[in-house]
Amino acid sequence: MKIHLIRREMQILRAYALVSTVAAGAFLLGAVHEAKSASFDTLTVHRINVVDRAGKLAMILTDHDDFPPPVINGKPGKRQGGNDENGIVFYNQLGNEQGALVWDGRVAKDGTFSSSTTLSYDSVKTDQLLQVDDGTDNGQQSAYMIGWNEPDSSTAEYAAFDREWHAATSDAQKRAVRMKYPDEAFFQRFFFGYDESQSRVTLRDAKGKPRINMFVTNDGQAKLQFLDADGRVTYQLPQ
Repeated sequence: MKIHLIRREMQILRAYALVSTVAAGAFLLGAVHEAKSASFDTLTVHRINVVDRAGKLAMILTDHDDFPPPVINGKPGKRQGGNDENGIVFYNQLGNEQGALVWDGRVAKDGTFSSSTTLSYDSVKTDQLLQVDDGTDNGQQSAYMIGWNEPDSSTAEYAAFDREWHAATSDAQKRAVRMKYPDEAFFQRFFFGYDESQSRVTLRDAKGKPRINMFVTNDGQAKLQFLDADGRVTYQLPQ
């Protein structure tokens, strides 16, 4: 008789536990579904994907272990540069990457150290048009801004160029690729920055040829140069 009562009580407890679990789960799911916002004191994650109402990526905040590949014309590619940057990646309404902010810093076991920060801006059909960088290499500091003109990355010709460019393993091979696709070349248009030896401003023409240089060395020597299309100085101050 006692065994029969114990079994009956166990069955009742199991049924109660099951009903309670289902009710709690339904309550939590409903609460999550109804929640429009939440507040946290601390949120610890490896990566955050921000998406629009249609589920398309708008921004990714990530550590270096989970950094995404670049997305160009809807296809992932191979990211140039280091492999251990943290960062924020921005995407446009087409789902393509349209700029990023990345940073890194490290100290080696032998005491050497380096760091860098890069902010780049792309357009809807091109790679980066503007880039801002700073960095240090064992105390040798540099900071600069660069602007480019870039080809339309949505064309079949650019896709072939990009594929062969990234497959090239030497400077000679890369030069050959650029000669094969002259209309897909990208050129630096201006540089403004400094390194351990001097400050420099360089303005280039549409073919990437430097036409104006301005220098100020660390010891205060200043120079202004005007150049022709072949890189020869045509006028200089001081003379």
